[in-house]
This record gives sequence, C-alpha cells and structure tokens, in this order.
Amino acid sequence: MLFISENEIRAAGPGGILGVCWRQWRVERALARRGIRFRATTPDKVAAAYAAMSQDEFDAINGPQDWANWRTIPRALSGHVPDEPLRVLDLGCGTGSSTCVLAHYCPAGSRITGYEIAEPMLTFANRRAYRHRDGDAVAVDFVCQGVTEPFRQFGGDLVPGASVDLINASGVIGHHLEPETFAPVLAEIARVLTPDGVAMLDVGPTLAAPVLKSLMAAAHFLCLGHYRSWFADPTGEVVFRRNPR
Repeated sequence: MLFISENEIRAAGPGGILGVCWRQWRVERALARRGIRFRATTPDKVAAAYAAMSQDEFDAINGPQDWANWRTIPRALSGHVPDEPLRVLDLGCGTGSSTCVLAHYCPAGSRITGYEIAEPMLTFANRRAYRHRDGDAVAVDFVCQGVTEPFRQFGGDLVPGASVDLINASGVIGHHLEPETFAPVLAEIARVLTPDGVAMLDVGPTLAAPVLKSLMAAAHFLCLGHYRSWFADPTGEVVFRRNPR
C-alpha cells in the first residue's frame, strides 16, 4: 500500500491560508461586480462563470480549495491504494491544481486524465508541468466535458469498464451537484472502477457527507473514511471502495 507521512504532507503545497482566503474574497467580490457568480448547481451556469474568468482569477477563487487539496488528497490516498502505477480520473480539475497534487503523490508510472467542463480552464491546465515527487514527469491528459456525462478518454472513446483504479473529485461533487444530479456520476463511477478501485469524493454545501455516504452505500460502496485539510474543515473528501457482497 501507498503510505504518506504527515511530515511530508505538511512540507508540500502552498502555505499562508489567511493570505489565500483574503485574495479569494477580493477576487470574488470583483467577479460579482461583473455579474460572474460561480456558486451554482446548474452545469451550464457553472461552465459560463468559469469560462469568463482569467487564470489568475480562477486560481484566486480556487485558492482555499488548492490549499486544502494539498492536505486532503494525500491523506485520502494514504493506505487506500497500492504502491504501483494507477489509472486515475480527476473530476472537475479546473486549471489542473488537483491534478498536480495527484501527480505528485500517486505512485510513479500512474496515468491521470482530468475532466473540466469549461474549456478555457483546460488551456491553463495544459500549460502546467505535472511531476511526481521524485521529479519525473507524469503522464497527464485532459477531456473537456461535464462530470455528469459518460466518462470519455482523450480522443473521444468511452473509458472502458472496470479499467480505473482511482477517481478523485475535489470541489465539484459537494459544491456543484445535488442528489439528483449525482446519479449519473455514481453510475459512471460504478461502471469504470476496477473491483478494488477507490473513489475519493468531495463533500460540501450542496451534497453533504451523510447524504453522499447513503447514496454510495445504496450502490454497494463501502466508506473507508472522511479526510479533511484540518480538524475544523467542514468539507473534505470521503473515500469509498466497492463493497464485496
């Protein structure tokens, strides 16, 4: 199994959460004055809002999420995936910030596909360098689509069934989906995950942890734990594995 120490987690990623939150607040106010409001649950409205932002604006409003990703994702990974190359899907990847964290911590040789509904965000995501913690480049590609659509590979073909080892979602499931709109995502998760595959799904104001756990349990997924960026984090990620019946 892959194990990641708390010392390593604390040493990586951005620091200074107060500065990060101050920058988010200022940029969100400026966006609102331009009529850009991204806190929505309708995919078209979310996509339009993100498409209207510059990279700096998106990175600012995503700053607290990025800060949390560098702490939550490795904690969710540790002890739950094998220490061998993984096939990984990153749902709602934005400009690739969560993809960077996955590239850094997933075992060497892993392949990652990021999904983002707002095409301008992927322009920025493709400019990033994705490296493992040993310094080697990681194989990363991106698909422009919503997470409620059937998961496709780069090039357009459907992701084959039972072919994915890890699905990550940071800031999309619990922030932009509701129980009704989560149903097609759950169907795809069940379709593409291997029998031992793991799904790390964010929770938040639109889809809280108890509701998500109930939906996943009904689809025969076992909850492995709820991981947060810090002890008072009201969101975080819940980790699931298919429950052998």
